[in-house]
Amino acid sequence: MATTTGVGFRWLDILEKEFDKACVELDTSLTELETEEPEVVFGARQKIATLSSCFAQLTHKALTIFQNSAKIEVQVTEKIVI
Repeated sequence: MATTTGVGFRWLDILEKEFDKACVELDTSLTELETEEPEVVFGARQKIATLSSCFAQLTHKALTIFQNSAKIEVQVTEKIVI
């Protein structure tokens, strides 16, 4: 795998881990507030769900782009070698 594509895959993996960690920490913080402000917490959790959905779609599209780039890099490398 070419270095450019490898960097893209590593970058995506790091971002997904950071996003997941932030969501868990935010949910933990919301749990502490839930007894005092249940409506606010409910709304916040709905917004987190929307953000998570958007992030999942974005990462899926980025992964598709990285995979296509990897295929193209292999094809280009094979043509150069031949």
